[in-house]
Amino acid sequence: MNDMKNFYFLLVFLCVVISACGQSKQVLELQNQFWNSGDERKEIKTVPEKWKGESAVILYLEEYFEYTNFASKAFYPSYYHERVLLQDKAAIENFSEFSFGKEDKDFGLIFHSYQEKTILGAKIIKPDGTEIILNIDNEKVVQDDRIKVAIPNLEVGDILDFFVYQDDYGVVYGGEKIFEAHERVLSMEYPVVYRKLAIELEKGRLYLNMDSYNDAPEILEVPTDKNSRRRYMLEANDIEKSDFPRWFYPLVELPTVKFQVIYSVIGKNSDIFMGENAAERKTHVSPEELVDYYDLRFKTYKSRSVAPVLDYLEEKEITDKREQLVQALYFMRHRNYNRFIELYLARENQIEGFDVPCGGYAFIDEDNFVNFMASLGKELEIDYDIVVATPDFNGSIDDLLLASNVSLGLRFNFPKPLYFFHISSHVQAELFPENLEGTKVYLLGVKKNRKIENAEIAVLPVTTAQDNIEKKMIAVNFRDGFNSIHIERNLEFTGHFKIQEQGRWLFFDDYLNEEFERFDSSHFYHCRKNQNRKEEEAEQKLKSFYAEIEKRHNENLKERIKNVYDVETKDYAYEIKNSARYSEEALVVADSFNIENEFIRKAGPNYLFELGKLIGGQVKIEKDEEERVANIDLDFAKTLIYNVEISVPEGFEVVGVEKLNRTITNETGSFEVVAKVENGILKYTATKIYAKPHYEAAEWGNMLVWLKAAHDFSQEKVMFKKL
Repeated sequence: MNDMKNFYFLLVFLCVVISACGQSKQVLELQNQFWNSGDERKEIKTVPEKWKGESAVILYLEEYFEYTNFASKAFYPSYYHERVLLQDKAAIENFSEFSFGKEDKDFGLIFHSYQEKTILGAKIIKPDGTEIILNIDNEKVVQDDRIKVAIPNLEVGDILDFFVYQDDYGVVYGGEKIFEAHERVLSMEYPVVYRKLAIELEKGRLYLNMDSYNDAPEILEVPTDKNSRRRYMLEANDIEKSDFPRWFYPLVELPTVKFQVIYSVIGKNSDIFMGENAAERKTHVSPEELVDYYDLRFKTYKSRSVAPVLDYLEEKEITDKREQLVQALYFMRHRNYNRFIELYLARENQIEGFDVPCGGYAFIDEDNFVNFMASLGKELEIDYDIVVATPDFNGSIDDLLLASNVSLGLRFNFPKPLYFFHISSHVQAELFPENLEGTKVYLLGVKKNRKIENAEIAVLPVTTAQDNIEKKMIAVNFRDGFNSIHIERNLEFTGHFKIQEQGRWLFFDDYLNEEFERFDSSHFYHCRKNQNRKEEEAEQKLKSFYAEIEKRHNENLKERIKNVYDVETKDYAYEIKNSARYSEEALVVADSFNIENEFIRKAGPNYLFELGKLIGGQVKIEKDEEERVANIDLDFAKTLIYNVEISVPEGFEVVGVEKLNRTITNETGSFEVVAKVENGILKYTATKIYAKPHYEAAEWGNMLVWLKAAHDFSQEKVMFKKL
């Protein structure tokens, strides 16, 4: 899905930072390689009749990855070559200008610390056959802290042919180098006449995991001109475009290829799944391999490693086994995670010289976290299993091939099991990541807290719409006649909503200080009873930095309100009523703001008020979205509740309340509004329910009726009629 998008950003970055975009000898050699190869597929200029009406058609797309090693270096040159026919003005606009700014630098495309050289080439082929080779580096301009690159003189009927070549290398440490994992959806936003992906490896100690999925063409091993090499290739023809609709997991439904390479002189003791033989392509991971793989990495620590947690539980006199684990998680969330964020922020701001925050260590990966929690389970004599899962957007665990797609966790075997998968700033003990809900997983049984002995299939539980609730109580008053609207909101969030919103509403320094008080611990600059000069300086610098990020935090909240209501707001203020970070209680936030000269329009002596906008923007289904063949994948089942109370100005009555009431419900979800006027207050409650996280395409029609009803209500008005 993102191949073309990724190239856009890459194109700009390359042309900005690589001087090799000029006509050097190597550039000319590469132009000859890509544009004068004699391969007829690279020279195609026409498209099938069925695609004449498409905005653009990709005539040729090739990706190539090569992996070799020499002594302590690994070499991995690669290239991307695309040829596209532009058939309307929209395509010209899409391809004619790219921009790049500082905020775009973290797309994680190809750049890394050991890159050696990257070269770009591009040419335009006119309908009469005239070819214009571009020096893209000359086309860049700097404007408003962004760098723009233009592809000039594009016209309908032109072919844009471009390539990106990378000559990369990396240092091999400890006899092993793990290369980046790749996942490619074969279809794109434009149809593709021909697409090829090839991997070439030096024989010996280079291992390849690679397979295709969802009816993608088979990967074939093809001959090479060197006996020391092996080559694997996937070819696809006549690929229809994909629309990539909202709420859709491309890796689950569309033809896909996944691959990863590792260089290793030590065999299977690696951080990715590896085959027994480097000469064979690995295509799947069996349950038995998972047992062996995680058995090598699993261990329980001695009692002293978990002693701080046990001491805390004893001090708090927590004896219930389940509650011990719950509170232990919150203790470790502070001691082994959030305190390290503070240290990281200090180092990023040149506050140096501190290695660890008052003792302890961080959970830097899932293996470490799982081993620690298993050690705690052992000490508390609580039975557990290790869980090997993969997020729903990756596809089924049956197709597991890349270790990077694994979410590793623990299931503690209470009557209602407790699942721990990771640690984060706001992790909640009774919830695990929503993208694992309902997925098929492997449970790895542990014998005597020492050895993993078997793998069994299980399915993770799913939260319901009643578990995940966003409830907004909104009080509305008119001021200065009808020119200003004062809004006060009380917001409550439970379930997955709660974790999401804690990350948005809670300021880091506030909840970190709350943790320091709760767990009787200290900032890294307060570890000693008497601060030295360096610690005093660290405290002052960090406080100054926190003041800056708190200001940005508050500005982001203001901007968020503006986006919710799509209008400017004034006098914004908020208060955290209950952070709810140590229980299943709701996160509660109160805020207030003013909206001026919006949502209301004078009609003679009366006023029309757009009261539907008070529930914020609702999903608008466009005409081209009404027909759907793809399944629907949401984050989680949920309920959205809006309780709105509007004080009716004195001297006016409300007209049009009856038309607000509606109930649309079926097995996929619902939207309901109950409205009335009572004691001078117009009250309505709007409730929207997404009944489950995943729907079949056949259910889309039933979803549309309540999705449209919710959007229609957001456009509703009532009249304040002058008495």
